[in-house]
Amino acid sequence: MKVGYACLYGLANAGKSTLLNAILGLKIEAVSPKPQTTRYNVQGIYTDSDSQIIFIDTPGLHRPHGRLGSILLQEAEDARSNVDVLVYVVDGSYRRIDTETASKISKMNIPVIVVFNKIDKISLEEGMERLSEYSKILPNAEFIQMSALKKFGVDELLNAIKKHLEEGDLLYPEDQLIDRPTRFVWAEMIREKCMINTEKEIPHAVHVEITHVEDNPDLGKKVIFADIIVEKPSEKAIIIGRNGQKLSLIRKHAEHSISNFMQEKVALELYVKVVPDWRNNPAKLQEYGYKDR
Repeated sequence: MKVGYACLYGLANAGKSTLLNAILGLKIEAVSPKPQTTRYNVQGIYTDSDSQIIFIDTPGLHRPHGRLGSILLQEAEDARSNVDVLVYVVDGSYRRIDTETASKISKMNIPVIVVFNKIDKISLEEGMERLSEYSKILPNAEFIQMSALKKFGVDELLNAIKKHLEEGDLLYPEDQLIDRPTRFVWAEMIREKCMINTEKEIPHAVHVEITHVEDNPDLGKKVIFADIIVEKPSEKAIIIGRNGQKLSLIRKHAEHSISNFMQEKVALELYVKVVPDWRNNPAKLQEYGYKDR
């Protein structure tokens, strides 16, 4: 049995979380077109008949803003330590070549696989031209063209990773997909719907806490209670929306995602709370699970 760790690394919005969801065949992480959607190093566990690959999905590389931004950047850098292979995910549809990250990776003493993602959005000629630029910086890397959203290239990537793994015993049970509790997945799904359904600046200030869960015999459903944390009263107003319409939409979409994940119907009770400047508050960051150094 081949066993080992692979770090998903790259700029924000390159498609790392979408790739992990595609590999596992199940949505476990928030995905949106907005930066800093991923906020934790999440371990997704892929197991088949001859391997177990533990994928570490990292927050996207970005210029940090405030204490939370610095924590997210450090999380991404820490994840590179003690892994068997680095999977550098590149947004192939992005015109600018990410020379800064590629140059940094070229100095690392670790096997590198470059996932050239979102190839369905560009022409063959554009793709080959950009691949050529990256290969000049990373001549020893293996390149795989993919569309994580359409699940094209997943098997090729898995086979490439397996070449760098050693024989060993399983590190996790065969049926385990993530190293986080189920409540983490619920919170991520709610936060994703907040990000998708709100305006540009709001998502970065959103954090979701699952407070408790009840079985409701009258509804015949599990009821999940959650707080949506924001920093300003104006952000709370945007999340709630006129006559509560925005919050109702968020709840509806999140209930659908969580029900699919749980394979049972669930109901959500969502409350929006203001915690001023929580992203720069060490005590709150620690309470919400962010490892401040």
